[in-house]
Amino acid sequence: MTTKFTPEEVRKIARLSSLDLTEKETKVFAEQFSTILEYFELLKEVEISDVNCDADESHLSNGREDKVVKSPVSPEQFSPNLEKGFFKVPKIIDPDH
Repeated sequence: MTTKFTPEEVRKIARLSSLDLTEKETKVFAEQFSTILEYFELLKEVEISDVNCDADESHLSNGREDKVVKSPVSPEQFSPNLEKGFFKVPKIIDPDH
């Protein structure tokens, strides 16, 4: 079963995401989305009946101990727009959507 994304579906996703795409970009994304769906179709064919999903993996290691360290870079160096310790960014939500 081959599922193809249509340019109209890509335009709908772009509109919902507030993205303006050219026709060329729409075509490219339709092809890329279709390729991704093909990979999911392949995953449906993978045999997993012998896989024990309840296996105990507590013997595995994270590789290193988590340690909290102070960053050598202050938030002010990342952005001049700080307010009460938080980054202040422009409003991006469109009330019409």
